[in-house]
Amino acid sequence: MEKVKQNYQMLISGKKQYIDMAFRFYPAEKNSDSLEMKWFHCTASMIYYHGEKATLFNLMDVTITKELDNILRVQDKMVSLGRVAAGIAHEIRNPLSGINIYLNTLKKITGQYDNSEKTAKILSQLQSASNKIESVIKRVMDFSRPTETKFSLTDINDSIMEAVNLTSVTLRKSGIQFSTALSDNLPKCMADSHMIEQVILNLIANASEAMQNMDKDKRINISSFLENNNIYIKVKDSGHGIPQDIRNDIFEPFYTTKNSGSGIGLNICHRIITDHGGTLELSSAEQKGAEFIIKIPINGQNR
Repeated sequence: MEKVKQNYQMLISGKKQYIDMAFRFYPAEKNSDSLEMKWFHCTASMIYYHGEKATLFNLMDVTITKELDNILRVQDKMVSLGRVAAGIAHEIRNPLSGINIYLNTLKKITGQYDNSEKTAKILSQLQSASNKIESVIKRVMDFSRPTETKFSLTDINDSIMEAVNLTSVTLRKSGIQFSTALSDNLPKCMADSHMIEQVILNLIANASEAMQNMDKDKRINISSFLENNNIYIKVKDSGHGIPQDIRNDIFEPFYTTKNSGSGIGLNICHRIITDHGGTLELSSAEQKGAEFIIKIPINGQNR
């Protein structure tokens, strides 16, 4: 809001005769603990009203227009990045396949003629590095060519628990307390159970990484419930949260604040939930940690 104040001061001081600007802010709403960003277009000019100086304001809510512009911009960006990513991944994967073949062959040869522990360790490190590159390529390919969603009647809680069971040991070793509050009366819905599991796994991994530098009070909670013919899943952590200034960027492709991150995970999650006719959002409530909210329609009417 500093920009607004500066322009207003210049207007009333006579340094400017007219203001035409757009700005965003988070209005505080009564009886609500959430903050929702709004965009406004404002024009202002000095006039005389009944013989006295006055300021004429024209304020228009352009939030929907800005959101639509952002959606189109992201779609264009994703198409371009997808083509580039697919090309790069293809060029890297070909020689990488050859490297893996030679590594496997070398392992067999050294196993027969060289029992050196040092050689085995070096080969293992090379194989690990190669696998990491392959993993990055797979994520890039997933971004550029999303897997076809296979819908079937699914118990969403089953997908959640599959993800929980896969990560529980790792989280426990990291000192993270894990809890669930899953509704018993969730109806089955048309969904891809493996895709939903992938989304939950990604959100859990992000939550875990967000708390890796914390010494205590590390908690992750997953809840599910039914409301207005929609199934909701909430994944909440007790980390440091996500700063307001980057909240609108986290679902952008290749946007990341992590040194080793690819910036693809949340974008793929968002795409998966969108394919289910639902939404994936970051809670706007002011609270400790981050809370992601998934909404999936039980009848698939939005798909």
